[in-house]
Amino acid sequence: MIEQQNSSPKGSVNMVENKTVTEPAPPSVFAGLSQLVSSGRILQGWSLAVLTLGLLWLQFFNELRGEWDVNPQYSYGYVVPLLGLMLIWRRWPERPMGLPKSAFGITIILAGALACLLPLRMVLEANPEWRLLYWTHGALVLLLSFGLLYRAGGWPWVKFFSLPILFMMVAVPWPMVWEASVIQGLMRGVAAMTVGVVGWLGIPAVQHGNLIEVGTGIVGIDEACSGVRSLQSALMLSLFLGELYRFTLGRRLALLIASVVAVMVANITRTSFLTWAAAQRGLTQMQAWHDTAGLVIMFIILPVLFVMAWLLRPKNQIQAEAQPRVPFTAAALPRWIALAVVSWLVITEVVTDQWYRSHEKILVANSRWTVAWPVQSPHFKKSALPQESLATLRCSNSDSAGWEDDEGNQWSAFFLRWDAGKNSEALAKGHSPDICFPAAGANMVEDLGTVTTDVNGVKIPFKHQTFESKNGLLQVFYCLWSDRIAANEKEPSLPNAYSSRLQAVLDGKRNLGQQVLEVVISGPSSDASAVSLLQQNLPSLVHLDQPSQALP
Repeated sequence: MIEQQNSSPKGSVNMVENKTVTEPAPPSVFAGLSQLVSSGRILQGWSLAVLTLGLLWLQFFNELRGEWDVNPQYSYGYVVPLLGLMLIWRRWPERPMGLPKSAFGITIILAGALACLLPLRMVLEANPEWRLLYWTHGALVLLLSFGLLYRAGGWPWVKFFSLPILFMMVAVPWPMVWEASVIQGLMRGVAAMTVGVVGWLGIPAVQHGNLIEVGTGIVGIDEACSGVRSLQSALMLSLFLGELYRFTLGRRLALLIASVVAVMVANITRTSFLTWAAAQRGLTQMQAWHDTAGLVIMFIILPVLFVMAWLLRPKNQIQAEAQPRVPFTAAALPRWIALAVVSWLVITEVVTDQWYRSHEKILVANSRWTVAWPVQSPHFKKSALPQESLATLRCSNSDSAGWEDDEGNQWSAFFLRWDAGKNSEALAKGHSPDICFPAAGANMVEDLGTVTTDVNGVKIPFKHQTFESKNGLLQVFYCLWSDRIAANEKEPSLPNAYSSRLQAVLDGKRNLGQQVLEVVISGPSSDASAVSLLQQNLPSLVHLDQPSQALP
């Protein structure tokens, strides 16, 4: 469809231009596609280039799909490609006259961007949860998209189509630092205002971070902070509506601000209702109403955003007259360019897959261990994670317990396991203490690095952090353990360190089974005392099932 008017010999230019002015626009995108296929132009250079660009975007969205599945707040990502295509299609008939460019420098830049796809794919295969790489990949695809637009219509086309193309990036998960700070800050604000609302209703309530404590118990993490999903969905929809109605920058910002305010008000209403239900009817009844309240809020927010967008439309907007189609005047693009790019995409996938397949054959089984709970300890009590948390964790097995040692220190621990699979590592790494504890109302005091504990010759690394909670200082030890390792792997490292991420690529590790042991100790007089307690008690807490087969 992009080649509706291809370049013609000199003697036929006038005839082509006359036809362009008088011929009516195709009634629908489907009619244009069928016309393109029937005329055989689908195999011409520019058409192949557009299809190839579509493959690049498809590869990009396919990588994001795992994040959309794992994190419910990003599940809206599935509709973003369709909405983005709709916005581009609506702009296409109104495109300005192009000024095709063919710059050697742009060609070199685009070739370099394509070359970066191979190392990017290899690193992503071993680190599917590394969001920095998502944004890097998105930047490369944007660069290729703008480069093709520049080649077809120059800067006028790049400027005209930039907003609907940039809209595609709302499907990319936020960087973890942003997500933790912005979302947690907003939800703490919602919790604080909810305490004020229920207090005005005569219900005593105390805020603990994102949690609200009432006389009957605590409104849990999911109940108090699931507004994340509605916030990000509302931001996506407001950006879409702003582009759909072609708002000015000021109106788009106004719609964004209004969407944030609407979400805040809706979530304050929701958490106030749930807190009232917990205080008056009990936690069981509150949990029964929780999902229904969330659905009602979503069904309210979406129509409200459409109404706000309609109200923000200019009152005296004049309907523009239909303009004749702008002819496509770019020079013919050789077919071999698109075919070469497709071939390179195939090569990147084949090389990446073969690299990991060849290395998976030489990976060896890591030491297998489980938790032997100290059932003889005073006040030992097994516990079960809430169903809402299990639905988020999506682990294969889970176990948790709490107890008290001889010195009066309070211990709690949970042991989670994910079987080997595409999202196993992303799920395991997505629920670390620095994410979950702030959501539960605790503030991180210090990250003390890695503590390595020896259990019958097996070195088990723990990430040591301290958090301040309503119950005092918590010493938190977190271990992420993979099922398989490289044959020459000896020293453990932090799972999220850049060096370990790159080493995973060199070792060919992907889709491995994972398990997590998190130990929380309350009561030690110092950080060093907490480390000493862990090292003394871990040999009796961990039961080795299978020693490592790694080489000495």
